[in-house]
Amino acid sequence: MKRRSIKQIVYNTMYLQDTLPGKVFNLLLIVSIVMSVFVVLAYSIPSVAAEYWYAVNYLEFFFTVLFTIEYLLRAWCSPSSKSYMFSTFGVIDLLSIAPTWLTIIFPLFPSLALLRLFRVLRILRLVKLLQYLNDTHLMMQILLNSRRRIAVLSLWIMVLVVIFGTLMYVIEGQENGFTSIPISIYWAIVTLTTVGYGHITPQTVLGKAVASLIMLIGYSMIVVLAGVISQEFSDVKKKLQGMTCSSCGTSDHAHDAVYCKRCGARL
Repeated sequence: MKRRSIKQIVYNTMYLQDTLPGKVFNLLLIVSIVMSVFVVLAYSIPSVAAEYWYAVNYLEFFFTVLFTIEYLLRAWCSPSSKSYMFSTFGVIDLLSIAPTWLTIIFPLFPSLALLRLFRVLRILRLVKLLQYLNDTHLMMQILLNSRRRIAVLSLWIMVLVVIFGTLMYVIEGQENGFTSIPISIYWAIVTLTTVGYGHITPQTVLGKAVASLIMLIGYSMIVVLAGVISQEFSDVKKKLQGMTCSSCGTSDHAHDAVYCKRCGARL
């Protein structure tokens, strides 16, 4: 019975965000995640890594131990350890701590490039912050409901960049930097997204006219995408706000509510 009560306390602290211990734990965890990411960023700066090598490595080891304990406790107190370990955030938690343990266990790793990749994977700790934002579930639901329209819009964008890239290859030619159709398609993507790196620019009047058209279409695509997301956001909010408790009739519940805020009945 004592072991169960301890397990329940740990579960409530780590998984329930509406309790005081849960809020304190989440706050400390968020601070630790942000600090650990800054350690990773500092490690990538040669001058900082060379001057503060011991401090950076000790801090990284400290955070790795801290997040390893968190990972093990989450798996232990979860109703289904396997469900947590194979969930999205469970995999992210594992990937964020695995690089440091791999470098400790295998200090003479054969591939330096792969070693750098493992180190960079620690930045995935930042993704863990998403689970502590109240509207993450709402945003994910909006994107999921809009996936068909987003897919159609993405298909249109791919078709347009191929057409305009090929057209610019014909208009400008290799002498103006458009050396191949893939390079021209890359330029079309950069122009359509209104980034405009400027390493390749059209020189002819017709090419500049086509480039101007692509830029205008790019802004139109942004407006269309924003409209799709905002419409779905409005629909989801109306649906969630209209969610009424069958027991007491109370409505206007939070988007992630499972139980009625008035009578406690399951929604």
